Amino acid sequence: MGSRVGERGQVTIEKAIREQLGVYAGDQAVQRVEDGRVVIEFIPAPHDRSLLGVLKDKVRRWPEDESDFAAIRESAWETPDPDRLPPVDDRSA
Repeated sequence: MGSRVGERGQVTIEKAIREQLGVYAGDQAVQRVEDGRVVIEFIPAPHDRSLLGVLKDKVRRWPEDESDFAAIRESAWETPDPDRLPPVDDRSA
């Protein structure tokens, strides 16, 4: 497996090597010289793959008893969202 260095110093990494190492477009390549050789390490890019459906077997879309859906919806509206509650002042204790 060999490749030529392009005009701007670019080298193509063989597909089999990219697949074996899990290197994908957008990953960051960190290069350094060790003992007269180039060492390249790859840092994966943040993924943008959808996680839609990952929990589909764990989450039910509708309640088992759909006739009580109005009560469930009303209860959800009345339940405070913990992310939107005012901060607790621990100094008063």
